[in-house]
Amino acid sequence: MLLALLAMLMMSPRSEATEITTGDEADRTRAVMDPAAIARWIDTEVLPIPREPQEPLSAYRARGAGGWSAFRAPFPPVPVWDPPGPKRVGLQAGHWLYGDAPDELAELRGNPGTSGGGRAEWEVTLDVARRTAAILQDAGVEVDVLPTSIPVRYRAQAFVAIHADGDSSGVLSGYKVASPGFTSIQDVDDILVGALNDEYGLATGLSREDNQISLRMRWYYAFNARRYQHAVAPDVPQAIIETGFLTNYSDRRLLIGDPDRVARGIANGILRFLRRDGGGTKE
Repeated sequence: MLLALLAMLMMSPRSEATEITTGDEADRTRAVMDPAAIARWIDTEVLPIPREPQEPLSAYRARGAGGWSAFRAPFPPVPVWDPPGPKRVGLQAGHWLYGDAPDELAELRGNPGTSGGGRAEWEVTLDVARRTAAILQDAGVEVDVLPTSIPVRYRAQAFVAIHADGDSSGVLSGYKVASPGFTSIQDVDDILVGALNDEYGLATGLSREDNQISLRMRWYYAFNARRYQHAVAPDVPQAIIETGFLTNYSDRRLLIGDPDRVARGIANGILRFLRRDGGGTKE
């Protein structure tokens, strides 16, 4: 019955309440499912929020590839989170408040990210996230600027993790955007990634380096709602962007010297994504 319910929900993923058939099909009992009811169904039946204490990341790394097999299974497909009302976006400032990570992410507490030009990554990403938020808010979008530890099963119309990259040689340059390896809505995630790629490259002039997309990006902890409580809900469009290399002189001049261009590129990509159905925000 859950499979039948899911199939009907997927046929109408828009924000309006969807009338579905539940119970014995012969009885054709009808009910109205609102977004909150769908969210409860996902969190309790489709992909339950993890309840048991989680082993540290080091324990899984020690087992090699097999240690992660339980968390690499494809997520079940679900409707896209898009309730009526103002659009909401989550912007995670990569490594911000890393020392406050919860116990299940304890290994992140000692990771401030990369650095360059006298700035730590978290300082750069927080500045960019706040500037991006201001642009989105001016367009009528509600925004949450989030630290390393995001709320349990966070939900919004889009979630973007903002990071800056590092390279010991100082040679590597460019940006990259990735969708989750863990996803229930791959097609929609791909639309978000495409919008960010197009708009960020246009705004910043940086080269797009898809060949540099790493497993750490694709399997980012905030995408893994099967393992972590502090992860984005599987029905939320998600992406991670490495905005450039703090260790590269040219990239750093942009990231630190002209953060408004960086923020404009991210904001334009998000607004383009939110307007994919022809509305949702104002000019």
